[in-house]
Amino acid sequence: MISGWNNKIKLTYMNNAVTIATFTSNFDMKFFLFKEMLDEAGIKYMVVNEITSTVDGVYAGSPSNMGIEIRVLEENADAAVEIYNSIK
Repeated sequence: MISGWNNKIKLTYMNNAVTIATFTSNFDMKFFLFKEMLDEAGIKYMVVNEITSTVDGVYAGSPSNMGIEIRVLEENADAAVEIYNSIK
């Protein structure tokens, strides 16, 4: 098992995840900071569309406006929004 991936993989199977933020690039510094801050706070999250958005254009059918989403469980949404809003 790869260290650090277990919690994120389990979250994929949960239906009560909500999108907190959407990014246009996985090179966005706010994207990195937000993930790090969620990790530090112990909030489990999953990243959606990261691979598809990174290789946009390779997949002819993928929309170019498909954003990279960070989702958390509903019960952690308020804390995650606070963390996101604290990033300048």
